[in-house]
Amino acid sequence: MMWDYPLFVTIDGEKFEIENNCDYRVVLDCLDCYEDNNLDLITQHQSALIIFYKEPNKIKNVEEAVKQMIRVIDCQSEEEFAESSTEQSEPQPRLMSWKKDFKFIATAVSRVLGYDVRTPDKYTHWWTFMGAYMEIGECIWNTFVSIRKKKMHGQKLEEWEQKIYRENKKDIDLPQNFTDEEREWLDSDW
Repeated sequence: MMWDYPLFVTIDGEKFEIENNCDYRVVLDCLDCYEDNNLDLITQHQSALIIFYKEPNKIKNVEEAVKQMIRVIDCQSEEEFAESSTEQSEPQPRLMSWKKDFKFIATAVSRVLGYDVRTPDKYTHWWTFMGAYMEIGECIWNTFVSIRKKKMHGQKLEEWEQKIYRENKKDIDLPQNFTDEEREWLDSDW
């Protein structure tokens, strides 16, 4: 059983500190790298590693560093991660964007924690942030996600959901993330 939050990870027997004691902002900056479709996967990993680790230039085993970063981001103990890494799961459709949705998520998480997580210099470990996220309950954010899910699966929206969707379409609809090449092709006369 793991009682403490990770402030470092062990890679090939050596400890590597997580930047800013794994404050949630560090992880959100890492996740932002993965939302950038203009970056290939290797560049996304490299960018995230530079943000996540206090001394990324000292890391020799980059593949393990990525795995350990993902383990911490997924809020898993080393034992849980070892078990889950053998399972292959199907990629799920995206229901959220940390960047686009943060204003709604932060409000809900702040309500659960009892303080505004956006307060400058207010430290909140990623696992604390995610624990609060999992407990947000009924709020506008959950309503938006529910509407997104129904629309994604072609389900009919209730009348009250249709009204919320019409009034909040720009906040509810996720942007279509296309690479520069895909955007160029879409904009061409194909």
